[in-house]
Amino acid sequence: MPQHVRVATYNLYLGADLGLLLGDVPPARLEENVTEVLRQLDVTAFPGRAAAIARLLVRHRIDLVGLQEVCTWHSDGRVMWDCAEELLTALAELGEPYDLVAEQSSFSGAGEADRGGRRVTMRLEGRNVILRRRSSPVVVEEASSGMFDNVLTTRLLDAVDVSIGRGWCAVRCTVPGTTTFTFVNTHMEAYEAASRDRQRREVVEALPDDPRLVLVGDFNAQPHQVGMPAEFSDAWLAAGHPGDGPEAATCCQAGDLANESSRLSERIDYVWVRDLAVEACTRFGAEPEDRTGEGLWPSDHAGVAATVVVG
Repeated sequence: MPQHVRVATYNLYLGADLGLLLGDVPPARLEENVTEVLRQLDVTAFPGRAAAIARLLVRHRIDLVGLQEVCTWHSDGRVMWDCAEELLTALAELGEPYDLVAEQSSFSGAGEADRGGRRVTMRLEGRNVILRRRSSPVVVEEASSGMFDNVLTTRLLDAVDVSIGRGWCAVRCTVPGTTTFTFVNTHMEAYEAASRDRQRREVVEALPDDPRLVLVGDFNAQPHQVGMPAEFSDAWLAAGHPGDGPEAATCCQAGDLANESSRLSERIDYVWVRDLAVEACTRFGAEPEDRTGEGLWPSDHAGVAATVVVG
């Protein structure tokens, strides 16, 4: 008997526009950029956003969600924010606990900064994560993950070369009484199109043989740039939505998330399906009422949720 499964993708936002610190930045401008990044981090601190994100996942009753930029921030070796832990706690407090069923560590980096008049070492660790709603009929049989061979190397703080790792994670699932399918979550390169395209080819080659598959993630590519194989259907289009325009856009809000009017202007977050029917697809986290009590957007991205028919 067919079952309806709710799947989604959501980039949680690491908390600041680190692009301000990458590449060849003039020294005079770099100091200003460091100050701005630290300001954004203070404003967007994840504990203040976790409850808003949890409400979205619960409201849309997501069975499986692929999350990107799930970060842990450290200051002088001490954990400041563990986004996965904060979000899981917020979900449990809403009475709808989720479990972390797959993950892949990706990018990381560290640097010194002036915090409150003293020099501290800030460290960032990012992950791709898959969460499963504990009360969902979906059963996770096994998990897997991997990193892309293609890695972008760039300059950080105009001082050191850094490599930005990207990757994917996946779970093989069953819904009792129906059939199996695989759910894959990925995040592709944001700062160079050539690396992004090579990573897309890598993830397609790495996909399991299971014909029934859901691939979600932040592809950092607009619809005309994605280049997915023909056997994959874009759930947003399959549900009858236009491919672009304001209602389709998923990126990006201001770096401090405090902009009053939405700045979403391009569609780069997707739910792709293979050999599965799409019944509905919606965007979430893009409406004024989705913001936190302090008026911040939950993330710089909007999420995308789809109802797929399994069986």
